[in-house]
Amino acid sequence: MKSISLLTLGLLLAQLGYGQQTEFSLQLTSGLAAFRGTGSTATSIIVAPPAFRSSAYTINPYGRQPGLSYGAATQVQRVGAGHSLFGVQAGYEALRSRVQIANVFTDSDAGISTTGHTRFARYFINVHPFGGRRFAVKALAVDLTAGPELGILLRNREAGEAKTGQGVTYTTDRRLGARPNFDGRVRLNLTAYYKRTGLSVGYSQGLNDYREGSVGSGKVYSQVFRLGLAYRISGT
Repeated sequence: MKSISLLTLGLLLAQLGYGQQTEFSLQLTSGLAAFRGTGSTATSIIVAPPAFRSSAYTINPYGRQPGLSYGAATQVQRVGAGHSLFGVQAGYEALRSRVQIANVFTDSDAGISTTGHTRFARYFINVHPFGGRRFAVKALAVDLTAGPELGILLRNREAGEAKTGQGVTYTTDRRLGARPNFDGRVRLNLTAYYKRTGLSVGYSQGLNDYREGSVGSGKVYSQVFRLGLAYRISGT
């Protein structure tokens, strides 16, 4: 899958590299990521068995609460007849979500009330081919685009911390199984350029179930809201 994505990206870049209406830009994004679906949750539990048996873990880390995310990408697009757009964006992104920790379970206690949260971070290489249209709004060039997005999962990490009323702190720090291997999404983006500088807002909805094949009921899908800055290196 990864080699096919890279080959597709290379072919698109080669095709888009011709013509006087081709634009190259750099993109920096921040935003909020969370999970949706019947298997996601707003609150969860940390299980903290003795260290010689296993490390502590969060029963369900797929949180509905948004976490701060960030990314960087390069983009090339062709502005065609009738202000149509066709292009591809590729880059790196870290997506983070949060879940509140209401209780900790140990061998000696059936449930200790706590305050805290677990962060679940996923790190991706994203490839996003898109199409759309450009609109002129006074001095602005406004690009409305949409298309599929493939997030190739590099690694992930669960990091949690919860404190009891007596001041005892429980933590988790572990990598989860790399599933799914990739996160297929549908992405919508709006970018307004003034000369070479642009401001973008975007939304991605995941299509892959993160809990597929795992123990537990319900499905879990990713959700990403983005706010970004763009700078056109070349192009009108």
